[in-house]
Amino acid sequence: MIRVLVAYSPTRLGRDKAGRPRLEQHILSTVADVTGALKEAGYRVETAALGRDPRRFLAVARRFRPKVVFNLCEGVAGAADLEKNAAALFELVRLRCTGNGCLALAVCLEKAMTKRLLRAARIDTPEFLAVPPGQEPEGHPGLPAIVKPALADGSVGITARSVVKTQAALRRRVQHVHRRFRQPALVERYVAGREFQVAMVGNQQPEVLAVAELSYRGLPRSLPRICSFSAKWNPASPYYRHTNPLLPAPVPETLRHRLVTAATRVWHVLGLRGYARVDFRVRRHRPFVVDVNPNCDISADAGLARAARHAGMTYAQLCDRIVRLALE
Repeated sequence: MIRVLVAYSPTRLGRDKAGRPRLEQHILSTVADVTGALKEAGYRVETAALGRDPRRFLAVARRFRPKVVFNLCEGVAGAADLEKNAAALFELVRLRCTGNGCLALAVCLEKAMTKRLLRAARIDTPEFLAVPPGQEPEGHPGLPAIVKPALADGSVGITARSVVKTQAALRRRVQHVHRRFRQPALVERYVAGREFQVAMVGNQQPEVLAVAELSYRGLPRSLPRICSFSAKWNPASPYYRHTNPLLPAPVPETLRHRLVTAATRVWHVLGLRGYARVDFRVRRHRPFVVDVNPNCDISADAGLARAARHAGMTYAQLCDRIVRLALE
């Protein structure tokens, strides 16, 4: 029986009344989802947390001797910018792990670097400017624009105020990102069009599971059509209620082909493997890459699992497929 060690890095959110640490629940529920699916698929499974000091995790790995580490680390000790470091650790100690490697994770976390590589490969992505802390957005790509933290994922820092239409609003939002997130701000030309997500699995020859469209039908007109942080994490928000995936996306075959072709090129240019999602905005039938998500959310109710079901896979079959891709 193949042994799989499910690695995760819980975020501490404080302590409960008994003084015990409260851990972020989403990653814990994902660990439970993946563990159950792997057991259903016939694997012997154990879990281990990875913190800033890796010795405890490595002790579990030495004892359990896994064939594969199922990498669910979205950071280390709450630091999302250390997601790549978890993969680097597995590579250094020669633990075969699922999903993307250290280099791909590092490149995709740096949104400006990702966009430079895509533009060098002549893959369409909106014009942009990276503004380091303490600097002003001089020579920005034009208005309206969307301003995001340049080194974050999960829509962190993206709200209705992220879309700016004036120079004054642009400066304020850039300063907000610098002050709140202590990192560069990415100023990107806002593409007012339909939004699509292309979910993929594979290694050298990726398979597109599905093309989904994000529908904002019912969202108040005063709010920009964007996949904000609230859309993913705040059930009380109008964004949460009115950001809904349409799967499969209701598009003509010509546009679907363009999305799939562009996503496949992105996969090869960035050296992706295992599983990932590529996000697009489409203007006048022309797809623009707005985000690349290696090791995207793999919980049982997330977009990758929905795409797998659309492709005829159960959740257990999806997790099994990801393990077998790592074994390649």
